[in-house]
Amino acid sequence: MFDIIAVLKEHLPRFQKVLELGSKKGEDLKLLHEYYEVVASENEKVKTRYLKDEFIDIRVILLDIISMDTHKKADCLYSRNSLDEFSLYEISQSLENQKKVLNENGLIFHIFDSSKVDKNEILTLVNTNYELIESKEDEKNFYILAKLC
Repeated sequence: MFDIIAVLKEHLPRFQKVLELGSKKGEDLKLLHEYYEVVASENEKVKTRYLKDEFIDIRVILLDIISMDTHKKADCLYSRNSLDEFSLYEISQSLENQKKVLNENGLIFHIFDSSKVDKNEILTLVNTNYELIESKEDEKNFYILAKLC
């Protein structure tokens, strides 16, 4: 398992805005909230209601992570296995649309399940729109950290 805060602290100053794409049950929200101004997101109202009830001091928004249709801006977009279920085309669309949500020099930090997504295909998509900072893998997952060009 990756230490997401250690990775982010190298490249993102404390108290910057982080938008988590697909917060699920909020496993990473507490960690992120200790260092950053975090916004949680989910694609269904029932899921956002759970997060709002569970994390009363964290802002939660309804968001489709492919279209990224939000007026919110962030310094970093983070996800853990939220893009795994999508096709390469949909992931490509999401990465393209994520650029509109990022502030200048914004970062994307996405963790993928190696058994569901091919790392080299994701790196190819990322390199189209972003400058890769680092990518690491463990036995089950890999992550990409990249900066908006």
